[in-house]
Amino acid sequence: MSGEVVGQAVNAVLAPPQAERFAAVAGVDLSRLVLNVTGWNKLVLLDCDRVFLFPRSAIGVEWFERELAAYRALAKTQLDVVPRLLGCWEDPEIYPFPFAAVTRLRGEVPAEPEALIEQLGQVIACWHELKPPALAGARPPRHHDAAHHRWLRRALDPATSADAAAEAADRLGRPGRASAWADLLASAAQLAPVLVHGDIHEDQLLAEGGQLTGIIDWETARVDHPFWDFGLWRRRRRDLSVLWAQEWRAYAQARGLDIGSRPLETAFRLRHALGLLADRGDPAVVGTIEEHLACI
Repeated sequence: MSGEVVGQAVNAVLAPPQAERFAAVAGVDLSRLVLNVTGWNKLVLLDCDRVFLFPRSAIGVEWFERELAAYRALAKTQLDVVPRLLGCWEDPEIYPFPFAAVTRLRGEVPAEPEALIEQLGQVIACWHELKPPALAGARPPRHHDAAHHRWLRRALDPATSADAAAEAADRLGRPGRASAWADLLASAAQLAPVLVHGDIHEDQLLAEGGQLTGIIDWETARVDHPFWDFGLWRRRRRDLSVLWAQEWRAYAQARGLDIGSRPLETAFRLRHALGLLADRGDPAVVGTIEEHLACI
């Protein structure tokens, strides 16, 4: 019986009386709803054309509210790969926290997301061209407090990128690379902050017939360096340089940028190499320090 749900999916989120009121208020057929519990901060009920978002707990409310703020800002882009906010409710007789509905985008998680890499670069450029919106309280996820992520933030800051390069060269035992790395990181650091999704990976994409149809789960949206919307392709780690170059080329062309992909890939690989100093992990998954350094 492991993995099975007995009864209606909605009742994993709402007790029967709450569910009945929800059906009346939202105009939904409860028998059609499908439950998705994979989110860290929210529970999701999927209808045929809508997706209902419910914060898991009080802690999840701020991430929920940020996701809605991102959808409001992204409505200006007219991108059909981004969900549209349809409604938001606060009704303690249904749920103790606010909940919302967004459009359900067509498509499924792609089996070969790498084939979509150029399309992804083009649509990322669209929201990076927006005037950065005010997202009160927005911040990176908690795991970004790790030392190698803090190093990366220094590397992408024009005021500290040279020091970050020197630190990386020293800690990684490559003093002769400090100058070259400093030049590359300085180039990456010149990019201005933009609205980022902040957690793009294969499971956040939807596709149909070889076309990118959706980018979902915007709760980590914030105003940050463009870097944070690139480079999450561990499934094809050994092809990362090629994939990054393809995605960046499409992105840079759409935004009219004359910077190549190498500065940001250098930042990405140095961050990984520094992280591997503390935790070597599984080389088959995360690679090795030597592998990352050989690519830059």
